[in-house]
Amino acid sequence: MTYFWTIQEHVPDGLGFRLFGIAHLLWLGGIVLAVLAIALTCCRWKPETVHRLLCGLTWAALLLEICKDGVLLYTGQFRPNYLPLDLCGLSIFVEFAAVRKPRPLLLEPVYSLSLPGACLALLFPNWFSLPLWNFFSLHSFLLHGLLVLVPAVLLARGILRPNWKRLPFCFTCVAAACVPVSLVNRHFGTNFFFLERPSSGSPLVWFEQVFGSHLIGLPVLMALIWAGMYGIPAVLRRLCGGRR
Repeated sequence: MTYFWTIQEHVPDGLGFRLFGIAHLLWLGGIVLAVLAIALTCCRWKPETVHRLLCGLTWAALLLEICKDGVLLYTGQFRPNYLPLDLCGLSIFVEFAAVRKPRPLLLEPVYSLSLPGACLALLFPNWFSLPLWNFFSLHSFLLHGLLVLVPAVLLARGILRPNWKRLPFCFTCVAAACVPVSLVNRHFGTNFFFLERPSSGSPLVWFEQVFGSHLIGLPVLMALIWAGMYGIPAVLRRLCGGRR
C-alpha cells in the first residue's frame, strides 16, 4: 500500500510489471473476456436497456477520469501531463457524446480512433512502471477497458456501422487536434499524442531507431490499422457474399 496513491514519476524503478508478462496478460485476458461477454449478452437486450448500459459505461469512464484528477489534486501530485488531452482522454468525451447522439460523424471516430487507441494503450501501456496494485495503474486498465467496451457494444448492436468513406473526416479531426495539442506540449513539456517522443515499448520506438524520428510511424501505423479494420471486414463480406 506504500505506493498505492503515488504517480508514475515518484515510484522507484523496479516496482512495475513486465510488458506481456503474466500479470499484463491476465489483465488483457480479463478485459477481452468481459468485453466479449457483455457485447454478446447485450444482443438479446431491448434497445432501451442497451442505451442505458451505454450511458452507464460512458458515465463510468468520465467519473473515473474525474476521480483520477481529484486524487491528483488532493495528494498534490497534479501535473499538466495528466490532463485528458491524449487520444484516449479525448475519447472519453467523444464516446460520451456518440452514445447520446449516435450520428455517423460521431460514431466513426469511436471506431476508427477510440477503439484502436484504447487497444494499443492496453497492449503497450505507458504505465507499466507502476505497481499493479496502484490507483493509477488500476484506473488506466479499467478506463481503457471501458473505452474498448463501448464501441464493442455499439458494433454488436449494429448502432455503429463503419464506413471507410468517413475516414478523411476522422483524419482531419486528428490532424486538427494535433495543432493545439502540439502547442500545449511545447508550453508544458508534455507528450500528448506522442508528438514529442515515443512511448517506451511501443512500435514507435522502432521507427525512431530505424528512421531517426518516431513521427514517421504515426501516419504509417494509422494507415496499417485502418487497412486492417476496414479492409479485412470488407474482404470477409465479399467472400461470404460470393459463397451464397
